Amino acid sequence: MGYHFVLDTDGSKSTGRGLDEIGAHVSGFNANSIGVCMVGTDQFTLLQWQALASLIKALAAKYPAARIVGHRDLSPDKNHDGTIEPNEWLKTCPGFTVADWIKGGMKPLSGKILGGV
Repeated sequence: MGYHFVLDTDGSKSTGRGLDEIGAHVSGFNANSIGVCMVGTDQFTLLQWQALASLIKALAAKYPAARIVGHRDLSPDKNHDGTIEPNEWLKTCPGFTVADWIKGGMKPLSGKILGGV
């Protein structure tokens, strides 16, 4: 598995690669990143959202200088305007804007809750 962590729909966390191992989840950034995958596409269960917040808070405490971004945020800026826009994404995951999630206090995003609001 290329990810370090996988969060399943029941909120359980599986460990893939160790934090001391290089991941295989985002080309060009594997050596300097921690890969977290949520099972699903663009809507996730409340348990997954809770598990994600808990995991990211723990990782941020351990790595305070780390940038918290989604896979798509690491796509190349093809037009070199300083913004990675949807037409430049190599992948759409995680299916939500990580910056919005963080600004919202790491609470589930409206319209992104599986079977919910």
